[in-house]
Amino acid sequence: MNFAEKKAIVVLGAGFGGLHTAIFLGRRLRSLHLVDRYKVILIDRNRYHTYTPTLYEIATASKETANYCDLKSIVTFPIEASTAGLPIAFLHGEVTKIDIEGGDIHWTGGAGAPSGGRVCFEYLILALGAETNYYGIPGAREHSLPFKSFLDAIRIRDALTAFEEPPRIIIAGGGSTGVELASELREWHREFLVTIVEAMPEILPGFDERVRRRILSRLRRLGVATACGERIVRVEDEIVLQSDETIPYDLLIWAGGTRMPNILETMALRKEDRGRIEVAHDMLCLPQRADLKLAGSIYAIGDIACVYDDDGRPLPGVARAAIDQGTIVAKNVIAEILETEGVARNIRRAAYAPQSYPYIIPVGGKHAIAKVGPLILSGRAGWILKGLVELRYLSSIMPLRHAFMLWLKGLWIFIQNDKMG
Repeated sequence: MNFAEKKAIVVLGAGFGGLHTAIFLGRRLRSLHLVDRYKVILIDRNRYHTYTPTLYEIATASKETANYCDLKSIVTFPIEASTAGLPIAFLHGEVTKIDIEGGDIHWTGGAGAPSGGRVCFEYLILALGAETNYYGIPGAREHSLPFKSFLDAIRIRDALTAFEEPPRIIIAGGGSTGVELASELREWHREFLVTIVEAMPEILPGFDERVRRRILSRLRRLGVATACGERIVRVEDEIVLQSDETIPYDLLIWAGGTRMPNILETMALRKEDRGRIEVAHDMLCLPQRADLKLAGSIYAIGDIACVYDDDGRPLPGVARAAIDQGTIVAKNVIAEILETEGVARNIRRAAYAPQSYPYIIPVGGKHAIAKVGPLILSGRAGWILKGLVELRYLSSIMPLRHAFMLWLKGLWIFIQNDKMG
């Protein structure tokens, strides 16, 4: 059987959940000697996977410390290198249509890639991730820099270095992304005037109160100003707030939330109010209508998937959850394949168990606040834990020796940047 005749397991998106799922599936297919009948196809608009938790360091790294290539090498990793040796075909391009009844996907090729085409699937894993949300605010897109990708971080770095006088910087969004960037900016550029604008009554809504208190204390010591309970209604040469107050700025960085990709709107799958796809506990997507027949098993993970807790409340999306959901999906796909192939009967499907995940929030330099179970770590201890988490993740998508050398390179660059700051 040639490659084209094999049954396809298609993964859309090579973020945390998507890349992990593809690698897990590839390894299991190889170990079960099923590579002659099944293939994994991974599609992403970028040729590389991005480790987003370090983007704040990229945006604030001095040009004297590291150039573009150095920074790109420590935060973006070629997808084809991560999937080398596995029965995974990587397609670099943009998904333009998903036919959940016909069972095929249309895509157009990215720069330097084939022009595109159509891919048929037996199993489909949606891991497309979220996009920047400007909430329809007039002028927000035109007058701000988004902060979601490596190139976004580079654009922010370039903008910061172009100022001859200390700039007035507004960061729209008081979640972890906004807090990380604001604190890093003030740690190494104390002359910058940095303000976080958050529509909720407080920054980091939903986080443990003990974590919030420590982070607020750290932000005050760094001199980061906050404007909470203030919704931006218009962006011009200055920000106009709902209270009619205006805030002048030299640079506006948008870290104010996410939205679902437009392509999901055309899919007849059950969704919640924010547009996320509702899934069962095995991460299977639910059709909008009972009479709708899906072409194959369709799963969703990560930011675009809505999982409810025991009280019926939607759970927030975090990277660790996307990875765990990907594991659940991969196990269920393999179980379905084994049943289809007659290798196993009466399969028991894996279920995703929502949990309170540990998290780490860097707040400038070698200082981070981490929550691990009931334990709160602050300062240097939190920063060391952050580094160990990064190393562990890198070793999951590349050989350990390569991961360690890359981790050391990144550590050296950022330590040098700390010295210059």
